[in-house]
Formats: sequence, structure tokens, C-alpha cells
Amino acid sequence: MKLNYIITLLLLITQVACAQTKVTFEVDKVPDDTTQKVGIRGNLKPLSWDSTIELDYVDSVYTTTIDFPDLEDQLEFKFVRYNADDSPTWETIDNRKLKLVAGKNYTSKNSWNQEQLIDVSSLEKIPSSKLLEDYKLIELMVLDVHPGTYRYNNKKEIESALKELKNKFSKSLTYGEAYLAISKMTALLKCDHTKAGYNNQNVIINNVIHYQKDKLPFAFKWIGDKMIVTRNASGEKALDQHPSILKINDVDVKSIMKNMKTYIGADGSTDANRIYKMGLSAYDFRYHAFDIFYPLLYPMDGDSVKLEIRQYEGDTTETIYVAPLTREERSEILTTRYVDYPITRDDLWDFEMLDDHTAILTIGSFGLNGWKAMTLDYKEFLANCFEELQDRKIDNLIIDLRENTGGADEMADELFSYLSEYNYDYDREGRTRYLKFPEALKPYIRTWGDSPWYYNLNPKSREPVDGYYIFKDNFKTKKRKSNKNIYKGKSYLLTSSANTSLAYYTAYRFKYQKLGPIIGQETGGNLNDINGGQIIFMTLPNSTIEIDFPVMGGFITEPQPDKGVIPDVEVIYAWKDIIDNSDIEVEEVLKLIDRR
Repeated sequence: MKLNYIITLLLLITQVACAQTKVTFEVDKVPDDTTQKVGIRGNLKPLSWDSTIELDYVDSVYTTTIDFPDLEDQLEFKFVRYNADDSPTWETIDNRKLKLVAGKNYTSKNSWNQEQLIDVSSLEKIPSSKLLEDYKLIELMVLDVHPGTYRYNNKKEIESALKELKNKFSKSLTYGEAYLAISKMTALLKCDHTKAGYNNQNVIINNVIHYQKDKLPFAFKWIGDKMIVTRNASGEKALDQHPSILKINDVDVKSIMKNMKTYIGADGSTDANRIYKMGLSAYDFRYHAFDIFYPLLYPMDGDSVKLEIRQYEGDTTETIYVAPLTREERSEILTTRYVDYPITRDDLWDFEMLDDHTAILTIGSFGLNGWKAMTLDYKEFLANCFEELQDRKIDNLIIDLRENTGGADEMADELFSYLSEYNYDYDREGRTRYLKFPEALKPYIRTWGDSPWYYNLNPKSREPVDGYYIFKDNFKTKKRKSNKNIYKGKSYLLTSSANTSLAYYTAYRFKYQKLGPIIGQETGGNLNDINGGQIIFMTLPNSTIEIDFPVMGGFITEPQPDKGVIPDVEVIYAWKDIIDNSDIEVEEVLKLIDRR
């Protein structure tokens, strides 16, 4: 009997010792290079950071299956391309990670140098106790730091919004549910620069909000409360005719708009900017609020999306079914189908002669920095444009800002150096609601720019005025003479509700300096100024959600209407204009030129 027990025990020990967790690794879209093989390195044996395990090439995918000891541990790895001497070319992204749980086998699907795809349905909910720890940091940020907390809200409204967030965090939530709860809170602050970030998230949140196959296969624009298709990436030819989408999966699009708007921030009461953000240009280099919030608010069930549509000249509705896509799939299709579809931010810059007397300079982005930044030499581009205007004695210059959402200040400064002899100055100041940045927030903060000057502030007067510390000089611009040949013709500016941040300031400056008529729609931003003095990025330790928020705001010293820049000639699009591909702002400018 004792012998049998020993044999059984030895067998169990042997089984445990031999027990293994299998992980199948797959990576596609590896750059072609016949001189290099593809492999994997990592932190857990049999992987190593110093040597490579080769992957096999099977059906356009590099793959291998590796056995790991059946233990719970954090696997970190990267794919490499390597030469005969095993010298690697590494992926440039952060280490890929996979939490190994004893008794489970895994398939890790990846694309070269792109963050890994995660099955978000397998993610466990975030415990309430952890969410409430995150809540404390949000509360501290809102009540003690954010310069715009009480700009458009009173104390009772802020307390109510924080209470709602705390109540939601009082139960365990999915990452998507937590992202929605935070977004609703930050949207209440009515600040374009405050949100659960689109660009600065980690791999888990990026998978939840960006990488899933849950994006609508078309681009669209809101015309009033109508969702009008502008580009079609589906197989349904009915969408080629620019129909109005009436319902998505049996939900009226008007209800979708009304619900989603409460999750989207904009400066003050510029609701047109919120609606613009609920549109979908589907550019690959821009994240869209609709792409993020629609799948979170209205999760898709199955592999098709039911659409109820109506064509422009039809009285009846039609029901069609389309397949959802990933952002990447949709972009690839649109790039193939539409020759004018912008592939990079550089494509949003253009210069064209309309006739012998009129040129149009399109500046659709000031995105010099950050995610998928511009590579265009904007100084050389502008120099060539204005040299051609001068050489050809062009009387009229249309500056098209309609797709511009902001970016780097130096780009706008360069533009204005050709339009005005002097830079501008108007009565605005910087304000904060603190002098010493809270120590509790510092471990979770990062930003661009210089070292954190905003941790300890030293205004001329250390006494607050109406709850603000005043920094008179921070937003002052010294009068500076341009060293460029100033354009002598007539300038016209095209604006839209897309224009926020630096794009708003550009429109404001153009109007303030009386450089010419503005044609288009009311901009985003706000005549009372915006909270854009310094943006920082706070990553919550438990939900891992990153929040963009400012620490210093710009304030106009005299109260202004709660609006963006109002054009001199307001232009409103109709459904038929989309069908006819009409550029009605340019048409209005040409009418003004004819009258002259």
C-alpha cells in the first residue's frame, strides 16, 4: 500500500513538473526583407532578450508555438528581424505583454510594430475599491487644479457631477464603462482640452476604444440632425448615393446624437463643435469621438450592422446590412476608392490657383507634433506659396482652415508673418487655481515641453482674485515686426465648427487684426478664451485610463459672449450640397470677389 502511494506521488510530481502553458505567437505585416529572418525574444524561458527563436512563415503570417512552465507570470516580448549573426532589428513599440495564468493556453495575434490586439471580452472588470482610488485623483484634479472647473459651472453642478462619477465607481466596471463614466464627467467641464484621452492611452485602453472591429464602414457628416453619408467603405452601393442614415441597429440617429453629446467636451456652449466631433471623416491619422463612443454606448451584437436609410429623392426607407470594420480596414478601403482621400496630415496642406486672380491656400492641420505628426516643411511650403502670389501678382488669397483642429503655435505664427506687418496683442491673462501642484498627482503625470515649471508657481501677487492666481505676462505677446514680404492682396478666411485650440486662435487673430472677411461657420473655442496654457496627461493607476487636462487657462479680461468666432458670411450646408460635392464657402468668396 505504501509503495502504491509513493508511485502515485511520483507520477503527480512528474506531471506537475512537465505541465506547460502553450502560447501561439503570430505576427503579420512584417516589412519585406529577404536578407533577414523573423523571430521573437522575451523575458521568460525559453525566451531570452539575448537570443532569438525563429518564427515560421505560414499563410502570410509568421508564427510559432512555445511551451512555458505552467506558472502565473507576466510575459514580456518583442518580435525582431535578425541577420545570420543573430543581430536584431527591434520593434520600436513598448514591450508586448501577456499575463500567463496556469492551466490556460493562448494565441497572441500581432502586427509588426503595432500594439498587440487583445480580446477585450476576456478582460476582468476593475474592482470598485480600485476605481474609488482613481476617483480620488480625479476629484483632486477637478477641485484643486483645473483652471476651468467653475468657468461654466457652479459649485453645485460640479459636486453633482463628481457624486455621479463616484456612484458609478462604487461598483466594478469594465474598462469601457469606466472610460464612459470619466468622459461624461470631463465633458461637463465644457473644455475642449479636457477628456479621457484619445491619443495617449496604453495598450489595454487603445484596444477597447480603437482597435476593435466595431467601426461603421462609412464616413458621414451631420446636416442639421441628419446623418449624411460622405464616403462609403462597405459593399453596399446604396451608400454611394449619400443617403441619410435614419437608424442604426433600430436606434434613431437623433437619439444617438443626443445621448453621445453628453460625453463630448467643447469650449463653453459651442455645441456645433460637439456635433462636428460626432461626425466621421474617417481619416486614419485622426481619432474620432463617434468611433470611440458609439461602440461603447451601443455595443454591437454579431457581424453585421442594420441600417435604415433614405435616399435624397426617395420617399421610402430601405433597410440594408453592412459589416463593421476596424479603423485600419476602413482606411485602406477608402484610400483605394477615393483619389482625394487624405492619407497623412501632409495631405491637408495644398496650394492651388483658381484663376489668374485668385489662389486658395489650404491648411487643414497644424499637427507638427504628436501622434502621426506632419512631415511637411511648412516654412518652405509657405515661402513658396507667397513667393508665387507675389510673382504672379495674385489679387485674392483664400485661406482654408475648415479641417484644422489646432496644433503647434509656430505654424500659425509663420502664416501670419506673411499676412501682417506686426504680430497682435490683446487683453488676456493666464490664470490658475493653485500655487503648489498636489503631491498626490505627481506620480501619475507626464506632459510635453519643458520641465514641470507648473509644479511651483510664483505670480506677482500671491493673493487669489475670485479664486484665481493671475499671471499677467504669460499670455502677453511682445509687438514684433515681420521680416517677410507681406501679401498685399485681399485675404479671405474659411472657417468651420472644427476649429478649436490654435485653429480657433487663428480665426480670432484674423478677425481681430481685420485681415479680411471670414466665410463659413462659427468656430469652436470661445471668445472668453480657452484652457490651453499647459496640458498635462494623468494616467490613473488602476483603470489605466489617461486624462488630458490643463493646469493654466487663458482668460479675456472683459466678459464676452459664450461663442466661437462668428463669420462675416455664415454658410450652412444642405443635403444636396453633399450630393453635388459643392464647395459653397469658396462659391461665396468668389461672389464677394465679383462684387469687388
